[in-house]
Amino acid sequence: MNGETSSPGELWRGRNLVAGCLLGMMMSVSSIYFYTSGLFLKPLAAEFGWTRGMASLGPLIGILTIGLASPFAGRLVDKFGAYRMALLSAVGLALSFLLLGLATAGLLSFLLLTFLLSALGSATTPVSYGRMIVGNFPRRLGLVYGIVYCGPGVGALLFPSLVGPLLATYGWRGAYVGLAAITLGTLPVIALLLKDQAGLGTSDPNTARRDWGLYADRRFLLLAVVFLLASTGIFGTIVHFVPMLTDRGIAPAKAAGLAGLIGFAVIAGRLITGFLLDLVETNLLAAGIFLLSACGVLMLASGNSDLILPGTLAMGFTIGSEFDLALFLVGRRFPPAHFSTLFGGIYLAVSIGGGGGPILAGTMFDAAGNYLPWFGVAAGCLLLSSVLCLVGRFSVFKDNAVAHSTA
Repeated sequence: MNGETSSPGELWRGRNLVAGCLLGMMMSVSSIYFYTSGLFLKPLAAEFGWTRGMASLGPLIGILTIGLASPFAGRLVDKFGAYRMALLSAVGLALSFLLLGLATAGLLSFLLLTFLLSALGSATTPVSYGRMIVGNFPRRLGLVYGIVYCGPGVGALLFPSLVGPLLATYGWRGAYVGLAAITLGTLPVIALLLKDQAGLGTSDPNTARRDWGLYADRRFLLLAVVFLLASTGIFGTIVHFVPMLTDRGIAPAKAAGLAGLIGFAVIAGRLITGFLLDLVETNLLAAGIFLLSACGVLMLASGNSDLILPGTLAMGFTIGSEFDLALFLVGRRFPPAHFSTLFGGIYLAVSIGGGGGPILAGTMFDAAGNYLPWFGVAAGCLLLSSVLCLVGRFSVFKDNAVAHSTA
């Protein structure tokens, strides 16, 4: 695509790329696996006599593996090309679903196969699809990221309703085989939509050392700290959201209904933030969004029932915004040839925060008997993220502070 095209022409010319990346993100491991994994907990526990906690080790292994594998997946994308790695990773994801259905014989095999699924599927994430987009939409990069990253949101709405009937009819083994078939079935469509990306985006293998060296860049480190802190505060609060409300006497059904609103706020956050990224100075927008999230935490902590809804929407909006911000900042502030390696590092930081935040929140609740100490920590993490965005205004978040070269 020609970077000199106008914004409307840019979007129209890149429609196949946008559609292919949207579908690819919908079929990614972070969508099709994580939004269906909870449906398998009870059937697996019932068949093998596991506790619910033992069955939940699978998703935990998956989250940790994807986070740890993302920098390496990103390096492979930068070396061999996003198109090739995305398709190969999708094939690996489908094969892993098939093996989960056919070869699971106990807890150890289940966890090993989950590890395999997460490792092989780690290039179906934005490390591949974000790389395809970054060089093709110079004028509307933020908006396109917002659209494409709605893919997992669509998956969250679609896949549970597909897997439920499969479980009821064919059992958990048949449902895993069905997920393998769905993944493989959409692969030709993704490949066709993205065929113009074949062979593009590869880098000189001799640049590998320089790619890893960028992790020591002070701009990247500040960016990683910002998203580590933000994800800790956001996900620690969201995972415990329903218990927080029911502890205050709110009926479980009402609490679940409020939790459902988070999904709509997430989609709105992705689209609105994507649109604003092309118009507003990025560091100010990021600082404002993290400040909004801190206010949402404080609203939830206040005990005022009238503030629960706006606090919920503020948190959901920020979840939707976070990856838009990360994708845009890496894509705009660093050389495109290193995009996937660097975004893999940010993905790892978000995974650490997203996994550690809920554990920290639960531990603090056990110690205090309530969530008030956690609310203070979460709001502090988000406020510090907001401040660091402003501190980095003339380094991480300023366009001309980054050398646009592969050196």
